Amino acid sequence: MVEVAKEVAKPDYLSLVNKSGSGFNVSELVDAIVGSEIEPKRSLQKAKQERTENAISGIGFLTSQANTTQSNFNTLKSDDFFEISSTNSSGVVVRANDETKLEKSSRSISDVTIAKKMVFEFGDFSNLTDTFSANLTIDFGAWTKTTASSSQDTTDFQSQKTYIVTSEISDADDINAITNNTSWPGTTPISVGETFTVDDNASGSISGAYIKEIDVYAFSDSDVVNSESLDFTDKTVSEVAALLNAMDGISATTVDTSGDRTNYSIVVMSDETGEENGFRIAGESRFETSTLPAASSFSNSFSQLSSNASFNLDGVDVVRESNSITDLIDGATIELKSDFSTSAVIDVDRSDTAIRATIDDVIFSLNEFKAEIDRLTFIDLEGDENGPLALDPAVNAIKSKFKKLAVQPINGYGEKSIYLSQLGIKTDSNGDYYLDEILFEKTLANTPEYFQALKDENLTTSTTSSSVVKSSFTKIGVGTYAVTKQGDQWKLGDTDITRFDYYGGSRFTSATYPGLVITTAAIEPSSFNIYVGQSFSSRVTDLMEEIVEIGSPLRNSEETYTNRSSDIETRLKDLEEREKLINQKYTEQFGKMEQSMTQFNSTKTLLENFIEAWKKQK
Repeated sequence: MVEVAKEVAKPDYLSLVNKSGSGFNVSELVDAIVGSEIEPKRSLQKAKQERTENAISGIGFLTSQANTTQSNFNTLKSDDFFEISSTNSSGVVVRANDETKLEKSSRSISDVTIAKKMVFEFGDFSNLTDTFSANLTIDFGAWTKTTASSSQDTTDFQSQKTYIVTSEISDADDINAITNNTSWPGTTPISVGETFTVDDNASGSISGAYIKEIDVYAFSDSDVVNSESLDFTDKTVSEVAALLNAMDGISATTVDTSGDRTNYSIVVMSDETGEENGFRIAGESRFETSTLPAASSFSNSFSQLSSNASFNLDGVDVVRESNSITDLIDGATIELKSDFSTSAVIDVDRSDTAIRATIDDVIFSLNEFKAEIDRLTFIDLEGDENGPLALDPAVNAIKSKFKKLAVQPINGYGEKSIYLSQLGIKTDSNGDYYLDEILFEKTLANTPEYFQALKDENLTTSTTSSSVVKSSFTKIGVGTYAVTKQGDQWKLGDTDITRFDYYGGSRFTSATYPGLVITTAAIEPSSFNIYVGQSFSSRVTDLMEEIVEIGSPLRNSEETYTNRSSDIETRLKDLEEREKLINQKYTEQFGKMEQSMTQFNSTKTLLENFIEAWKKQK
């Protein structure tokens, strides 16, 4: 620790100039001495500081550009190379879900009936605050519907079937005999629209075409796939609806059916479409899903029966539970929107315009990043105007990796590697990217699927009879892997895989690659290949991530520069303190010297005056 000298009053050196002291400008003399010792060191540190701050700033610019480039290429991944159109977009829409599997095609779809959810209404609640207590069982499964027959002779009544009167019946006695219902006096006509249910022990008949069977629904215990219980006491209509709505598989809400708050319904709907996703509620008559459209005084009724979607695709009748269908057009999802009987055409085709736009965006983004890293690493061979990161090893490593992107093969998209140059993307003598129009047009015409390697990851097989999937956590490198049988052991490349029988075919899993599943239709398949490809866009975004992520070589370099800047600040402060001490030291020394010179000159003057006086006395 440097001991700070005791501060003394600084003499007015200007008053000493050409007077009683030495005659020197001591202030300037001290500044010159101090400056000669301190300024070279200060200048050196400030130069280092400027270079360090420029380096930190340069890393900031490079990081910002990396973020921009990463964002640009992530956007490219979402670009659609395929155009999918429907001649009946209100009835059916098709969208891509995996462009790597899409192929140019034209499909015809007709006779569409969309899948529906079950909707049931519990009606005739006069007030939402009415309370109820019940122990309910909610069964999930399939309902079946009996379609109403035409008006018929009534000699063949079916037990527990419900019928509706289609023309007036003058004598109700016959119906009484059938239903054991005494609500109709025997001489009172039965009006059109009246319904009745046939008893198990019914007898009698009505002659003539007066009635027909109406829609009824059946849900047997054998149809139950899952059951839930719901118990509640003194719950309001609104609360009952909320309890039903909270259950898995159904949703419920209250509806003001009259519009004047005098009549409410609880409308319950299945969460999913498909005939297997219906429900039955039993346990309390007020909340029971009756088999009739409107069979009780509470007006509990079916609004809609859950059903499957059905349609004709290229002459083949198809049935599905959902209106969203992913297994009929490879790489695409069919969305059924409404019923229609006429034919609609679905076209899938590559968009040359979209591919060209992506190519242009790739070239622009690559050149934008290259320009920034070239500016930061520029070396001036004739002067001292180097870029702020010209000699930084981390940045130059990034620059080297970036240059390699132009020439590295893109593997995992088939038997052959794909190169950017094949797509028409080349570099000039300065390393700037440009488009070779001739090569671009050639590839677009002959192998347009190559352009998928720009933006889409690939996981495919070499045969149409096999498929492969993997989980998000599966770690398998880019490349081509042969699936072969060696003796009794199946192999994926050089790795053992395990085979299982699977619906008449084979399924393969791997302990080395958890989450990877290979399926084939052949029990004993011939050898085939699995292709695992990483897109060019992913390569670029991975490199950009390497730049911006915490702990990367560039981030470590930034930390080094930051620490260096802090050290330089400390050195400059130390120099400032040293400057003060030296200045004080020389000021004191020259002050003492001036005092001595003043005293000397005074003595000199005294002696001279004494001598002159002595001379005069002689």
